[in-house]
Amino acid sequence: MSGGMNNDYYVALECKDLQANAMSIDSTGTFVLLAGRRCIALRNLDEEYENIIKFPRQSKYDVGAAEWNPTSHNKEICVISSNERLEVLSWRNESLSGTSSLRAHTRVITDINWHRSNPSLLASCSADTFIHLWDIRDARKPTLSLSAVAEASQVRWNRISEYTIATAHEGDIKVWDQRKGTAPIQYIAAHVGKIYGLDWNPNREVQIASSSQDSTVKFFDTSNPRKAEFVLNTNAPVWRARYTPFGNGLVTVVVPQIRRGENNLLLWNIGNKATPMHTFVGHRDVVLEFEWRPGRQNGPNFELITWSKDQTLLVWTIEPFLQKLCGHEPDELIDYEDTSSGAEEKQNLPKIPVLQQEFSLLNVHIINLEVKNMNVNTRTVNVTSKVNNFTVNLQVTFPSSYPHGVPPVFQIMSGSNVNDSVSSQLMHTLKHLAQQRVSKNRTCLEPCLRQMVTTLEQLSSDMDSDRAYERYAEPSNVDHNDAYIPFPRTSGAKFCSVNALVCFGRPSITRRLGNKNESTSTPRALSALEGMLAKRSTDYMTVSAYYFQKQKLKYRTKQSLAKSSKAIVHIYDATNLFLINKQLAEDYILEGDIATICKYNAGAAAVVGRKDLVQAWTLAELVLGERRADEDRLWSSHPCGNKLIVSLIRHYALQSDLQMAAMLCCIYGKEQESSLRRESLKCLMSPMPTGSPYHTIPPADIVADGWLPFPKNTRSTSLDNLKVLIVPPKPLKTPYVAVYEYYKMAYAETLQRWKLPYKRAEVMKYMSSPLEVHKGVEFKSDCKMCQNPTTFSVCNTCKKFPIHCVICNISVRGLANTCLACGHGGHTAHLNEWFKTRKICPKCGCSCLTETAIIVDYLRWLNSI
Repeated sequence: MSGGMNNDYYVALECKDLQANAMSIDSTGTFVLLAGRRCIALRNLDEEYENIIKFPRQSKYDVGAAEWNPTSHNKEICVISSNERLEVLSWRNESLSGTSSLRAHTRVITDINWHRSNPSLLASCSADTFIHLWDIRDARKPTLSLSAVAEASQVRWNRISEYTIATAHEGDIKVWDQRKGTAPIQYIAAHVGKIYGLDWNPNREVQIASSSQDSTVKFFDTSNPRKAEFVLNTNAPVWRARYTPFGNGLVTVVVPQIRRGENNLLLWNIGNKATPMHTFVGHRDVVLEFEWRPGRQNGPNFELITWSKDQTLLVWTIEPFLQKLCGHEPDELIDYEDTSSGAEEKQNLPKIPVLQQEFSLLNVHIINLEVKNMNVNTRTVNVTSKVNNFTVNLQVTFPSSYPHGVPPVFQIMSGSNVNDSVSSQLMHTLKHLAQQRVSKNRTCLEPCLRQMVTTLEQLSSDMDSDRAYERYAEPSNVDHNDAYIPFPRTSGAKFCSVNALVCFGRPSITRRLGNKNESTSTPRALSALEGMLAKRSTDYMTVSAYYFQKQKLKYRTKQSLAKSSKAIVHIYDATNLFLINKQLAEDYILEGDIATICKYNAGAAAVVGRKDLVQAWTLAELVLGERRADEDRLWSSHPCGNKLIVSLIRHYALQSDLQMAAMLCCIYGKEQESSLRRESLKCLMSPMPTGSPYHTIPPADIVADGWLPFPKNTRSTSLDNLKVLIVPPKPLKTPYVAVYEYYKMAYAETLQRWKLPYKRAEVMKYMSSPLEVHKGVEFKSDCKMCQNPTTFSVCNTCKKFPIHCVICNISVRGLANTCLACGHGGHTAHLNEWFKTRKICPKCGCSCLTETAIIVDYLRWLNSI
């Protein structure tokens, strides 16, 4: 441990092994309590040496908060929070002992606060959303419990009204009255970020200050909380903000967990929110807690006690000139001593020059600023600021009558790389701020230096925006008189075929170029820009230039501007709004006889809870299942026959259940094909008018070779005289064929987007489109885009890939295989997977493996002759 003295502060304690997280000062201002997980320490501030008293503490939890009782009646009582429990301690006879333990919270306690006048009343808040009011004389349960929806991070009793208490919940503030039950009397939507600190004004009953993650300190009138009375903006999230016991001052400290390296406290005057009045520089790590030392308000100076993560306790002396900066007049408000000798001593005290005092208190660790030289004799200061591409060497000269109405003189020295425009704006800003300060007899060096850095950052950001604007606003050959060219859409929403809703829009902070009184509606056509050209006296206007904006937002970095200027596309899952179901698509089958398909699909629909689909599949089984041959002629015209299936398809189509409508179309087409197969079989069994019966394939072989369900080319068994007899397919007796084809095609597209290519191929097998006429064995492929034949992997005409896979419907770029009979093919891997379990073509029903083998064998035989 070591001690030291400074003009601003002295080190009251430095103990590296203490590891305390919480600090509190008793009502007399004598003892400081430091609490941690391993021990609790007490330091007597009235003693000259750093003698501390340690009391070991056995707990696996750290101390979250600590506070002495502020009343004289229970001045020896203090309380600390440890996880879900409150420990009440008593300091008597140089001994610290526990008196009681308060248990009611179910989650970690976040803050505690004693009542200002009732010595037995204590408030605690927790992450369990409850605020408990305790009477320490009865530790069994709370006297009153207040419940909120969100967790409470802060609790504070009003310093004037004895029944009013305020709590913080995320970014909101709730004000409660102890006499009016468990409902808040006032609700304040204060911040967009989490609130870290609350403090009531000691002089106004209805004013409360809140510090937040959004880098602001807001002041609210609880009698009219719709809007903050005023806002104090900082450059970092604020951990605590507390009123000073004198004048209109406020002390703030930044959030420790986020801004490592910001170890200073700032003193503000609420009446002047532009810049802090003073910076307390001394700690080497983040400040954990600070309090005003009570019982010392009867002297010329106030004292501020701070505890830091560097395990040092500092006592800061607030001298009269700092009190005056906060609007406090020590000569009028503080009675130092009522003796003439004291007044004579005060008059005989040496007076420190104002400029020397300002130089000694200047914060030399301002970001992007380096103080080169400070000379009290020549009354000059030389600084250098480097912001992005700007470098400014500034000399400040102070007249002899400064700061009494006479501002300093600013001069940009050699070595600076800013143009005349930037120099002019910078000098204008500095002179204006200095004149405002000295008109009230206030010093202005540090505020002007901070304002110089801020101005350079803003000017640098504006220049970057101008460069981006020049890239966007390039001349174009757009005919602005053409009223038929629509203006581009800047926002909208669209459903896609995979149950997703896509919404897009412009960034929230954007604004269009032009004056504020111009119309903000989107032009209907490019010709609407003609009127804007005359107003702006420019020669061109493009769509990009119209929507691009020069972002001139103060106190924003380039990174934040780039982030906020990006538009966001939102994609919402709208599965519950549609009747089609991906799980059903994966479970449905189309292979097998109709009765088996209907039973299996009905079971799949029952799993997902679609009872209506179970009934529909049951009806389809009854209508389209296996029937006796003698019923075939009458059943199709029966009201409960094919007409029932047609009405079912129409019903689900009107209900926008495309999935069920398409599946019924496939099953209905399967039944029609079965009827057509039986009729074709009867025709084949009868003698043909032409051809020799010795060269005709028996009907049994036709069925076995898989030439049906689609009528195919019958071939001769004699390869000496190869002849092809084409049996024209009879049209299916299905009404609304085009509509049914559309249902199947749309459902196949949905399966493709769901990445179910094999399910899609099964559906595509039931398409009734006529087959292409086979031209023979050719090693050419017709381009799907331009229909021109090509022998290369890329079409010579349209430069597209000519081969499209019948499984995944994607153009083939690598290894491919095609059937020599029907011409369909695709990726080799996909076709291998398909023909492992199937024998027919996924597109047309051709027996690709058998047909290709026969043709290849025939070609080999021809080559061998």
